Amino acid sequence: MSLPVSSDADKAARSLYSVELLSATNFTTWKYRVQLILKSRRLWKYVDDTVPAPLPTASAKEWSEWQEGDQQALAQIALTVSNNVIGHIRNAVTSREAWVKVCSVYEQKGLAAKVFLRRMLLNLKLAGGTRMQDHINTVRDLSEQLTAIGSPIGDGDLAITLLCSLPESYDFITIALESRPPEEVTFDVVSARLLAEELRQDEATSRVLSDTTIKAENGAFRATVQSKFKTKTSKACLHCGRLNHTVDKCWDLHGRPSDQSTTKAESASW
Repeated sequence: MSLPVSSDADKAARSLYSVELLSATNFTTWKYRVQLILKSRRLWKYVDDTVPAPLPTASAKEWSEWQEGDQQALAQIALTVSNNVIGHIRNAVTSREAWVKVCSVYEQKGLAAKVFLRRMLLNLKLAGGTRMQDHINTVRDLSEQLTAIGSPIGDGDLAITLLCSLPESYDFITIALESRPPEEVTFDVVSARLLAEELRQDEATSRVLSDTTIKAENGAFRATVQSKFKTKTSKACLHCGRLNHTVDKCWDLHGRPSDQSTTKAESASW
């Protein structure tokens, strides 16, 4: 495939949009985003064949204008696929040819693909440490892939599937939602409730950690003060305040025993 030389407009367009390169695992998301880009740049009409190639009898100007738009669309598609995918469209001449080729490779519509995606969705569980928004995105992405291959899941069933993917610690949310009419238990409603619960749990955990830290710091401070107080008072006489003896052996109070000789250290204490 021979790509057109990038113009300033092409470079500006690429810098305006951030699209994860197409790989074997993100086709549904990539397809949606690239469609939006092509539509915003008014190039989708070349891909969906709304504006087909001019007839052979068309003027040179008509051919030139059509090819310019079509090649911009082709460049947009080619520049948003990974190196592992580019081989599938390397020989594509038009944007529609490249688009149909990519869809035929990644948009598998057979029974095996439907069973595979359904099994993934039904077996999906919230893993420890996974943020709720990431988990919700995974559920939604699998649902969109099933829709793309002609096996959509109803919104209510998808909401139930999301609830089933959670551990038992979230059962109280299911109980709370039972009071709502079935038509109100939508995927968006359940998602919002789960995100709010995650936020509440995060705040509760932060408070517990903060309280634990404060208690530990206070305990350490009290232990240090008590230790210093005990060390000081255990070596000082409560009567005279001098060190190295207690009140029951204070010479100021009881007098120096006749059988005791005064050493330098003891003299210094008195």
